[in-house]
Parts: sequence; C-alpha cells; structure tokens
Amino acid sequence: FKFGTSLTTKMATKDRRSLDERAQLLNLWLDECPPIRWVAEKCGISPLAVAAAGFLWFLLFVLWGFMGDLVCKVVGNLYPMYASFRALEDGDHDEVSSWLAYWITFAAFTLLEGASAKLMSWLPFYYVMRLALIMWLFLPATRGAQALYRWAVAPVLRRYRPQVDAALARSAQQLCGSFSTEKLREALRSKTGEAPNCNIEELMAQELAKAAASRFVGQVSSRARTASPRPSPMRSEGREEAASVK
Repeated sequence: FKFGTSLTTKMATKDRRSLDERAQLLNLWLDECPPIRWVAEKCGISPLAVAAAGFLWFLLFVLWGFMGDLVCKVVGNLYPMYASFRALEDGDHDEVSSWLAYWITFAAFTLLEGASAKLMSWLPFYYVMRLALIMWLFLPATRGAQALYRWAVAPVLRRYRPQVDAALARSAQQLCGSFSTEKLREALRSKTGEAPNCNIEELMAQELAKAAASRFVGQVSSRARTASPRPSPMRSEGREEAASVK
C-alpha cells in the first residue's frame, strides 16, 4: 500500500512538473508576440494569462456577440478614417474616390441595419457576419465597397436624385424664409412701433436700451424700499397720544 501511494505521488509530481514546464514554454513562445508582451507588461501578468483572456473574449464574441457592436464600430471607422485622411493629405484622387465610395456604402449599410437591427440580432453569429462584411468592404484585397456601390447603392441614388434634390432645395428655402431678416425686422417694428425706415440694428439697440433702463429703475426702487426704515410702533403711538392731548 505504501509503495502504491509513493508511486502515485511521484507520478502526480512528475505530471505537475511537466505542466509547469509546458506553461513556461508557452509563456516564452507568447512573449515573442509584441502585442501580447505589451499588454502583459502593462497589466503585470503573464503572457499566458493575456492569451487565455483573449481566447475567452473571442469565444464570448463568437457565441453570444459580447461587445460585438463596439468591435464592429471600431473596425468600420478607425482604419477607414485614417486611410481617408492619408488619401486627402497625399492628394491621391483615386484613393479619395475609393474611400468616398466606401463611406457612402457604409452609411447605406448602417441605415439598413438600423432599420432591422432587432430582427437581425437574433441571427446566430450575427456580429461575426457583420464584422466579416465590414472588413470585406474596405480591405485592399477585396474592395467590396466599390463593387457594392456600383451594383446597388449608386443606381438607387441616381434614380431618386431629382426628388431628393427638390426636397432639399424646398426645405432650404423654407428654412431661410422662416429666419429671414425682413420677417425679423417686421416683428421688431410691430413690437416697438418705430418708423419703417429704422434698420434692424437700431431697433435691437433701442430694445436693449429699454430693457436695461427698466432693469435699472427696478433695482433703484428696490434699494430705496430697503433703505428707508419703517416707523416703530412706540413712536407712532406717542404721536397719536400727543395729537389727542392737543
């Protein structure tokens, strides 16, 4: 019995040593990866713990969409934003046109997704498919945004462009008409009752002067009321008695 116990203990110790050696070898192998090494140094943990946390997050993302919306927004905006900035700074017309097509397609995709987000979120692996589609849109090897823009987005926008332009022009005219200078001048004149040859700057100056004057008069009257003392009851009674004696 003692021989069997000692043999079991030796085997468990050997297995523990082998696991520790494997963990050390895995730590050394993961330490060669710069991102994992940087996170491990900043957090003060081993590279194996960083890799295990990353793998757990990946499983949660794939199976349940953990932080899926944030990941898709970061991937769909961060690199395209920098690439668009670089194209504008370099003056590359082809790259600017390419990234404009991406942003138009991405905006159309975002609007379509927002209209059916609650329904689409019930699909299995929805965020994985969404992330793959976003990467397909802007990756240089695929250039999916240009193809989708030519096949679907541009024909629809060309078809409804006259109606959209007319609606925008009509809305701009109504907005400018509601805030026009003439209407504002007429409102001020009707309120102040000034002559029609007076311009809007003078009307506004007069209104401001009237408001300041009324405020100053109110402050002076309030200070005068607080400064004047009220007669005491004893003095008023004494005056009444003196008047009665006389």
